[in-house]
Amino acid sequence: MPPFRHFTTKAKEAIKKAHELAIERGQNHVNPMHLLAALLLQEESMVISILDKMDVDTILLTDSVLDIIENPEAGQTISPSYQIYLTPELAHTIESSSKVVQSLGDEFVSTEHLFIAVLDIPGEARELLLKFKIERQTVLSVLEELKKTSPTEAKETKKFKSLSRF
Repeated sequence: MPPFRHFTTKAKEAIKKAHELAIERGQNHVNPMHLLAALLLQEESMVISILDKMDVDTILLTDSVLDIIENPEAGQTISPSYQIYLTPELAHTIESSSKVVQSLGDEFVSTEHLFIAVLDIPGEARELLLKFKIERQTVLSVLEELKKTSPTEAKETKKFKSLSRF
């Protein structure tokens, strides 16, 4: 497991939120679907910015993810204990996020790296993202585009989006 000191505050918050989502549902395991839900529920998230730029219906995606983790089958405890554990898929996803950081030449694991790692690891979360036509290469392209956008442009866009709601 990579040390969490190389994770941004937002990335740590997403992992913690994934853990909380499992506890709230009485589940004793945290999987990539919980992490995906946490990433989608996070405010001012780079993941949401990426998905908005890709014209993904983030509300429908979030609802779909929450429906899956609410599913009674997902609520089955795999072993009747009081400990919560990460599924091997989630451990692999978190580990993979460090490789994503290296491949992009970034310094810290952030939410977008966790999101890309979800797309790297085969499983239910990745399958759902693919159903929404969210593919790794497109996410990387949009991420590069967003990184090139100057901070003031991003703020103006965010302001405009906020105003357009009214």
